[in-house]
Amino acid sequence: MEAVLFNQSRAAPARESGVFRTSLVADPESVVGKTRLALDEIKFATNGFACENVIGCGDHAVVYRGVLLNNVRVAVKRLLCSSLEDEEFKREVEVISHVRHKNLVKLIGYCAEGDYRVLVYEYVDNGNLHQWLHDCSGKASPLTWGQRINIIRGMAKGLAYIHEDAEPKVVHCNIKSSNILLDHQWNPKISDMGSAELYEPEPSHMSSEQSSYAAPDYDVYCFGVLVMEIVTGRLPVDESQPQAHLIDWLKFMIANQRTVHVVDSNIPERPSSKELKRVLLIALRCVDPDLNHRPRMGDVVHMLETRDLLIGDSLPYSKRGKHHHVPGNDTKLTR
Repeated sequence: MEAVLFNQSRAAPARESGVFRTSLVADPESVVGKTRLALDEIKFATNGFACENVIGCGDHAVVYRGVLLNNVRVAVKRLLCSSLEDEEFKREVEVISHVRHKNLVKLIGYCAEGDYRVLVYEYVDNGNLHQWLHDCSGKASPLTWGQRINIIRGMAKGLAYIHEDAEPKVVHCNIKSSNILLDHQWNPKISDMGSAELYEPEPSHMSSEQSSYAAPDYDVYCFGVLVMEIVTGRLPVDESQPQAHLIDWLKFMIANQRTVHVVDSNIPERPSSKELKRVLLIALRCVDPDLNHRPRMGDVVHMLETRDLLIGDSLPYSKRGKHHHVPGNDTKLTR
């Protein structure tokens, strides 16, 4: 499977009011520490942006495989020119030029010549998570439970880095399975920073409505939904199912003490009950409608490492479960 850096197959949930996009860089030529590549070299690498080299496309960009003059394989993302895409280009170059993490796709260089806006990334040639979860119908999934947990942990570490350790801090704003690339060791790499926004902790006297920065709880919510998708093998929204929304279906299954049946049937081995409960509890905490009760991604990384259940020995919604702060089964979880 080929890497797909840009996929518009499913939109992320709408962001809540009070979150405003901030322009990150005024001039793409001002980026420091990134290689500016000549358009001729990029055309040579992609054979003139040849159709046979297309590995992904969306409403705003086309991604090509290519080989640079130094024989480095790359993924070339060409944005379709308009004022919107130019802003996306500036944002993505500036954001990713400041981050370095093994679970983030590496930006190698960029090109801004004439009407061309091109981003050149490392080539990750084992496809994306959406492909491996949903395009293997009728076959045993190559993603074992252990590999899925490794992917969840890697995603959490990448998000914790951009939220808490990177400078400037960043909210990705488009976390979904098609934006998680996988290498041949099944390590995840978060891609597509074109929707990213600055994040800065708000002063205690400032409300979220007053802040001009995005809040990381949006990524936390999307991460929680993605964890459910990885565990169950179901799409976040699937109109072909009696219960179209994954979150609602998962709560229903837990409430009816059918937790063991939520695991993707294509996984060759089954997880232990204790480990399954721990992962589901983390996911449910991440989608809590009360933003103040969603964990930070750094806390999620820690929770994924622990061997003990986080609270008690039962999941929320279970008829035998203990009460703790997770929304009731009659509450519709929306972002």
